Amino acid sequence: METLSGIRRRRSRFIPVAILLLSAGWIAHHVQSEDQQKPTKPAVATAAKSAGARGPEYTEQGELKLPEGFESWVFVGSNLGLEYREDAAKDEAPAKNRDDKLKKASFHNVYINPEAYEHFAKTGKFPDKTMLVLDVYRAEEGEPKSVVSEGLFPGKRKEIALAVKNSARPDGSKTDWAYYDFPPDKKTAKAFPDSACYDCHLQHADVDNVWVQLYPTLRSRK
Repeated sequence: METLSGIRRRRSRFIPVAILLLSAGWIAHHVQSEDQQKPTKPAVATAAKSAGARGPEYTEQGELKLPEGFESWVFVGSNLGLEYREDAAKDEAPAKNRDDKLKKASFHNVYINPEAYEHFAKTGKFPDKTMLVLDVYRAEEGEPKSVVSEGLFPGKRKEIALAVKNSARPDGSKTDWAYYDFPPDKKTAKAFPDSACYDCHLQHADVDNVWVQLYPTLRSRK
């Protein structure tokens, strides 16, 4: 029969083991709880960044595919009612905008793929595969609950335009920048002729065919 002192000695050997097991269980639970509390990147943002990293994608016919999730790219600026002048070569000052004209204007929200922005922020140059998106909306007044007394906001989407820098354009053009227009619900687009966009950008844009002077986030980095 086991003596009382033997029982005590056996129990004393098990106590450190039990404490060790309890400590290991607490640590495992604590680590698991911390992992559960760590914020995860939204799937949409991750997919959008991946799309930007891949660069422009095209159909077999050489049409540009509209990049998915560009709304989570780097927002570089916005404008209301900004239009190019047909007589842009002249030095005359543009006419002042009036309220009634702005009400018929459009909001342009401009985004750039993150990889291109990071490169531009470091070097002041736009790398190959740069994509700039102009997300265009009608300027509208009021809203369904009528809590807004005045002012304009981006209403219905009108179109999406893209400027893409690609030295190996699939349409055979030798110019590096190409310009595209996507009407609502359209997912692919052909490049405009160089005479329609490229030549004007080349002559008047601030940096490498891009109107950096109009976008605060880029303007501060050049």
